[in-house]
Amino acid sequence: MSENFSLSPTNPAAMTGAYDRARQAPTLGEVFESEELSRALLEAARWPQGPECLRCHALGAACRLTTRPGLWTCKACRSCQYSVTSGTPLHGTRVTLASWVVLFHAQEIRRQRLSVSQVSRKLGVSYLTAKSMLQRLDELREKMPEMADRMRHQLAELSGVRDQSSMHASHMSAGAGNMGA
Repeated sequence: MSENFSLSPTNPAAMTGAYDRARQAPTLGEVFESEELSRALLEAARWPQGPECLRCHALGAACRLTTRPGLWTCKACRSCQYSVTSGTPLHGTRVTLASWVVLFHAQEIRRQRLSVSQVSRKLGVSYLTAKSMLQRLDELREKMPEMADRMRHQLAELSGVRDQSSMHASHMSAGAGNMGA
C-alpha cells in the first residue's frame, strides 16, 4: 500500500477537536488511555477522507454534535446521526473505544494469541464480553478489511514498527505477555 495514513483526515473541514490533537502525534499510551484519541484513530481508519454519512454517503457534510462526544449529524440529508461504530461489528457495545484499540493492538501489532480468559483479565471485562470482543474483531477484519488495514498501519506507526515481517517474527518468540504499550 502506497497510501500514507494518518490520524487526521484529508478533509480540512473535518479536522476539529480530537483530530487536531491527534495530528500532534500522540504516543501509543495516550491513545490507549484516551477515549477521545482512540475515537480519532478509529474515525481516521474508517473515514480517511473525513466522516461519511451512512444514509446519503455525503462527504464533507458531517457536523459533530456538541451534546454527545463522537456523534455526527449529516448536513446534506439532515436525517442521519451516526458514530464511528455505527454499521460496524463494534456497534452497540458498551466497551470503551480505548479497550477495542488496546485489544486490536495486542492482536495485530504485538501478534498475541489471547484466550478469552486473558482478554477478560487484562481489560477488566466479563468472560462473555471478552468472548464477544474477540468475535467482533474477527468480524471487523472480515467485513471491513480496509478499516482494519488502516488501523493496523496507524497503530504500527505509533508503535514505531516499520517492517511487519520482522516484527511478526520477534513477537512470536516473545509470547503473549502484557497487552499494554
